[in-house]
Amino acid sequence: MNRKMQGGALALGVLAALTVAGCRQRSPEPEGAAFVRLINAVPDSGGLDVSVDGRRVWKRSEFRSSTGYQAVASGTYPVKMDADGPGTTLLTQSLAFEKGHTYTLLALGQAEGEIAPQAQVLADEKPEHLEDGKASVRLINASPGAPPVDLVVNMIVGVKEVGYGRRSTPLALAGGAYDLQLAAAGTEEILAGPVHLTLTPGKSYTLIAMGRAGNQSLSLEAYPDR
Repeated sequence: MNRKMQGGALALGVLAALTVAGCRQRSPEPEGAAFVRLINAVPDSGGLDVSVDGRRVWKRSEFRSSTGYQAVASGTYPVKMDADGPGTTLLTQSLAFEKGHTYTLLALGQAEGEIAPQAQVLADEKPEHLEDGKASVRLINASPGAPPVDLVVNMIVGVKEVGYGRRSTPLALAGGAYDLQLAAAGTEEILAGPVHLTLTPGKSYTLIAMGRAGNQSLSLEAYPDR
């Protein structure tokens, strides 16, 4: 494989905020709100429940699902996330959202297994200086037990060595159609894909490696950012 394109990895864990529209005010104005979505990357979670201020606001979000973005009132709130099936608590924390920003609440790990479940809050803003005609993609390795992975874009390695629980730096690509694959880092061993994805110029996308490594269930999922 041609490894001309450069990539990088950066630790997950941009602590920001979480609430849901209606928690402190029923209909926050878009210009004064933040936006948040929940993505479930826990393969044995049995569905995720999220409570804010003691009220359940997302119920039984299944593996690989995204709730889509919801407008949220800015502020700091106590948040609890449970894996519905085994009753495992993934997150109990006060989180604060900034107005005008977008976030992903990502659940990863194993509800039952050696790799403890965890939740991360990620800022989703696209790069400030994205060139005209370009889109941006970032890869997260959320597969329990997976080795570091490379993102292969049209047979060229675009992002290198993303370890479990880490997110790559943004990769700018021209708008258009691509075949995306996951490879074991530094090798030609394809672990998942190809996934066919059409990128819209000016947009950003989150790509997530999820599922259990080593038993043919690893997949590459794509989620357009707001």
